[in-house]
Amino acid sequence: MPFLNTRQKYTLSRLADTLIPALEAQDGEDERLFGIRASDLNIGELTEAKLEAVAEAQRLTEIRLFLNLLEIPLVNLLLAGQWGAFSAMKIDRRTAVLRTWGNSRFAARRRAFQCLKRVIIFLFYATMPDGKPNPTWPVFAYPGPPPNPVDGPRPIQPLTVTEDTVLETAVLIIGSGAGGGVVAGELSAAGLDVLVVEKGGYFAEPDFTGQEVAGYEQLYENEGALTTADMSMSVLAGSTLGGGTAVNWLTSLIPTDAVLDEWAAHGFSAATTADFQASLAAVSARIGVNTQESAANRQNELLAQGAQALGYRVDVIPRNVSGCVDCTFCNYGCIYAAKQSALKTYLQDTVDRGGRIVVNAHVDRILHQHGRVSGAIVTVTQNGGSYRLTIKADVVVVAAGAIHTPALLRRSGLHNKHIGQHLHLHPVTQTWGIYEEPVYSWHGAPQTRVIHDFANLDGRGYGVWLETSPGHPGTYTAWLPWQSGRQHKRLVQRLHHLANHIVLTRDFYGGQVRLDQQGQPVLHYHLHKYDARHLWQGMVESFKIHRAAGAQRLIAPHNRTIIWQPGEDFDAFLTTVQQQGFPPNGYGLFSAHQMSTCRIGASPGTGALKPTGETYEVANLWVADGSVFPTAVGVNPMLSIMAAAHYIAGQIRDGNP
Repeated sequence: MPFLNTRQKYTLSRLADTLIPALEAQDGEDERLFGIRASDLNIGELTEAKLEAVAEAQRLTEIRLFLNLLEIPLVNLLLAGQWGAFSAMKIDRRTAVLRTWGNSRFAARRRAFQCLKRVIIFLFYATMPDGKPNPTWPVFAYPGPPPNPVDGPRPIQPLTVTEDTVLETAVLIIGSGAGGGVVAGELSAAGLDVLVVEKGGYFAEPDFTGQEVAGYEQLYENEGALTTADMSMSVLAGSTLGGGTAVNWLTSLIPTDAVLDEWAAHGFSAATTADFQASLAAVSARIGVNTQESAANRQNELLAQGAQALGYRVDVIPRNVSGCVDCTFCNYGCIYAAKQSALKTYLQDTVDRGGRIVVNAHVDRILHQHGRVSGAIVTVTQNGGSYRLTIKADVVVVAAGAIHTPALLRRSGLHNKHIGQHLHLHPVTQTWGIYEEPVYSWHGAPQTRVIHDFANLDGRGYGVWLETSPGHPGTYTAWLPWQSGRQHKRLVQRLHHLANHIVLTRDFYGGQVRLDQQGQPVLHYHLHKYDARHLWQGMVESFKIHRAAGAQRLIAPHNRTIIWQPGEDFDAFLTTVQQQGFPPNGYGLFSAHQMSTCRIGASPGTGALKPTGETYEVANLWVADGSVFPTAVGVNPMLSIMAAAHYIAGQIRDGNP
């Protein structure tokens, strides 16, 4: 049956035209932006298709209920003071109805509003009708993705599976990102037969387009629409050959000594050894980490200028890149082959040594008998068919990421109480400053400066750090506050003058990864008050830095539009923002870092894994990804994951269970 009936489709279209209406341009407003509405770009149908592709059954039911409620006059009267069916109302009354949902004190109403608001606005500003530039882009001087200069063969040739098949290997590695890629490269270098299976597809430089919609669809978990169970946090996770290393922003930071001491005290004894430092050095060298190619774009310059004016320390971010052209499309795959991802380094090394790779391969369960691993059952989807792949292996390394690794272990019958627990996400919110001169946050290397002054707010190593993120139109506009179509478009018209800071939190408290009825992972995470206090302190410092850098306006990340401009009471602005608090779906909250769901511990009572990375329950079953961290790492985690995987690969190679 269709996801929506005819009436619901019409309501959705009217809702989209309320979020993004066609308006008569007033003084200073650009007709090219204000004169166009969502339905002019067919956003209603695009939204329906996107939701049907990414939303689970329960969420689709909630969306249908929301659309039905909007057409009940009594509901609109009681909830918004507006009598009538939503689709029959004029724009100002429809706006009032949506505003009451978005600003509601009830979490379910905010969730319903945000679910549609984010998707509709993202698609409107990201879509390229008939492959042509979005008609709004000239308003804020967005050039669109650069032409792909690469035209050549794809250097990795994954195995083709056309029937139910049995394969044998010495080492099966599940996942191909920062963890799995390194393990594959290291064990193939040791002469072991290696087979890598990856749930995502294989995309190389000729396949990358730089387009937001296509990039999320091809390269990210759930097409970039993954959220926590209550939708309060958007979670970005790579789902492609190379994993997160193929789509991250190249930030290559090492963990602090304090964090490594904390890990060692918890049972990851290697964390404070020369061996782990050697692993950090080895992976840094292989992926070309350097600071010579970390030029600051205007957005990073403003972050540095504001911080230095306040006396804060600004560090240059090392990046794993060679020959960067500073295009800022890193998160949709590096079309210039400059990013030294696992795809370009460790996985290519593996293939060059005879290792095999299977993509579009979902591991259903790991096989083990009498306490020893024996392989895995995999469903491979290729060329329109679905096939059962049985893999026999002496060693299995799970590196599916902190979301899918615990789910796979649970599906495979492991019972350690720490599997799926202690989920850390480095919760992130965003602030904006509007500057007099253009900033063009989509130009230049996206993330090259970092401020660590607030990383130890509690005296035990927990706090926040500040960076920037690229500002491509769909993603950027979807999280800007919306109180009316005109208010939102006025912000969008100034998009090229916006600079952002992201406030990243080292979370002390964690969440859980649970399984749904199909055995797939569901993220349950609520920002704890302890961590929220740190997030708030980081926001205050971010606003101060924007102001010191000369921002004409400051914009808070909450649904309600809260703006400060020079001449107004800054402390009163902060008080107003603080009074909003951090209610779920009441402000923008994100994560691109997932950790600790199969943590290493000194015993089965404190962790799911031995200090070497092997599971306590099944011999020769290992984990080598962000799951192994005993606590949140407190910096962008790619390099730490790669170092941990490098160390664990050495334990496997040397036979150290």
